[in-house]
This record gives sequence, structure tokens and C-alpha cells, in this order.
Amino acid sequence: TSRLMASPTGGSPGLLLWLLLLQPQLSGARGRLAPSPLSPSPLGGGHEDPDATVWRVAGPSTPPEPQESAPVSQLVGLIPGDTWRQEAEDGKWPWQVSVRIRGKHVCGGSLITQQWVLTAGHCILSRFHYNVKMGDRSVYKEITSVVVPVRDIIVHPQLSVVGTIQKDLALLQLLYPVNFTMTIQPICIPQKTFRVETGTTCWVTGWGRKEEYGGDLITSVLHEVDQDIIHHEKCNEMIQKAMKTTRNVVLEGMLCGYKGAGKDSCQGDSGGPLVCKFKDTWVQVGLVSWGLGCGRGNVPGVYTDIAAYSKWIVEVINRAASLYPVVFLIPLLCLVLPLGILVAP
Repeated sequence: TSRLMASPTGGSPGLLLWLLLLQPQLSGARGRLAPSPLSPSPLGGGHEDPDATVWRVAGPSTPPEPQESAPVSQLVGLIPGDTWRQEAEDGKWPWQVSVRIRGKHVCGGSLITQQWVLTAGHCILSRFHYNVKMGDRSVYKEITSVVVPVRDIIVHPQLSVVGTIQKDLALLQLLYPVNFTMTIQPICIPQKTFRVETGTTCWVTGWGRKEEYGGDLITSVLHEVDQDIIHHEKCNEMIQKAMKTTRNVVLEGMLCGYKGAGKDSCQGDSGGPLVCKFKDTWVQVGLVSWGLGCGRGNVPGVYTDIAAYSKWIVEVINRAASLYPVVFLIPLLCLVLPLGILVAP
């Protein structure tokens, strides 16, 4: 059974500021978006045909668009498992947000400043209008919820889903800044030089489904599960073995989490944060990107490595800032922390 780490709200709120599946084109891989009746099949999850859909990004502010719908197919010879996740307490993960289309949850995300949310690039379909819900653990809009429309979307300009998904991240600029409270706080983003040690225990959170087949498409309450960090080289070997391929599928710019069969993110968790606690500061080291099914033995979940893209994140937000550039904010907060906090203990 998973156990809670120390409450994220236990550290200094000031220090928390700034240290924050798509159609994978892998044979047998599946994305981790929430199925939605409002959205076309790229949001439908399932086991997609790796040759059915190609997404292209026209520019740094243009989200990917599916070129055609992907049929649902079955994986053969692999036994699905449940994910053993527990409900999160209210306020435990105050940076967690729900990225929504017409009020319906499609992906997770994380609040990294008062006006910016980080999510997965594969969650974005340009013809939809998005909003973001935060402030409580329910996936539904409650009296305690804060819902903010998205003003602008910047998908990483080199997002690729050819061969294997890469550079899977996007930034959402909110229509207006939110006020920080006990249940709404930013997560810190690591510097580019940050490298979390293999075996470090971290946590992933989301409203995704709890089992690969059957059951509810999303959970009504935020869930959490612990993950041990695996770097991309070892993870690539594990997934190659599971896929029976020699092709490199887990590359630089990705990291993985695995804690045993059943402990995993799943469909509907895409874009959500993978966070680790270093001393008193929570840092977002990854975001949910893709995986082979959910909770399968010896098959890690794959995450976008946030440190690899921290420079891009800062540049995007800095370009958008007109009054108080982010380059001045960061040194005053997370990046002035002692070096020991920016490496795994």
C-alpha cells in the first residue's frame, strides 16, 4: 500500500514557486489521455494503431492536429493489471490541475506560476477551447474549485510522435493569474543540470483510470502512487524487452518510474506531474507521457524529463512576460536554493 510523503504544503510557499498518452507511435504503446465523448479518437485512449495517426506541429504556438482518426486495436499476449493507487488528501498536491474541454477532464497538468500551467504536448488539439480547474481533489466542479480559461497554448515546437514520442510538453497561459491559497500552490521546476538519482522515490498524481480495461474512465477523486526513478537508458532496455524490439524507444529527454506491477499512471493521467521531495522542497521532475498499458509487471511508465526542457519553459514564459520577466523571478526563489537541494540525496 502506498503511503503519503510529508505534506507538500509543509515547506515554504515561497520556495515552492518555480522548482515544479496521446497517440504514441509505438507498436503496442498507448496514450494516457482521458477518453471523452466530446473529442475525436486521439483523445479516446485505447490501444492505437501506430501507423494510423501522425501529428505535426507547425510552429511554437501551434498545437498538433490529428491527420486522421486512429482505430482501436487489441494488444496480444499481455495481461492487463489494475493500478494500486490511493486517494490523495485534500490539499496534498496543490499544484495539480485538471485540463478540460467543455468542462470535461482530458488531461492532468501542474501550476508552475500564477498564470502558467505545464502539461503534455499530446494533450492539445487546436480546434478546442481549454480551461483549467484547480483548488480541490474532485474531478468535478465544486464550490471550492477555481476554473480559469486558457488564453494561449504553446506546444514544444519539436514535439514528435514519429517512431517514439519526444519533447512531449506544452505550456498553457491562463486568461488571468490565480491567487495562491493552501490548496493552490505552484510546483518548482528544476534547472537543466538537475539529475535525480536512480531509485529516488517520487509521486505521480491524477484522475486517470485505475485499471487498463474496464472500470471507470476517470476517477472522481485525485489519486496518488509512488514511483522509483529509472533513467532512460535502463528504462529503454526494460521496454525493449517488453516490446520484443531492439529499437530505441525511450530516449534522452525522458525518464521513467516503476514501483512494481500495479503501481503506475494510466489513461487520463497524461500531462500530470511526477514530483520528488528534496529536503523541504517539492520539485517536478517529470510529466506523464506514455506507457505500455497500465500497471504491467516490469514495464515502467514513461515521463517527459522536465530538467531537459527547463530552459525552453523559462524562455516561453519570459517572452510572454511584459512587466516582470521570469528571469528575475527564478533567482529570487527556487534557483537560489543550495546545490544540495538540486541533486538527489
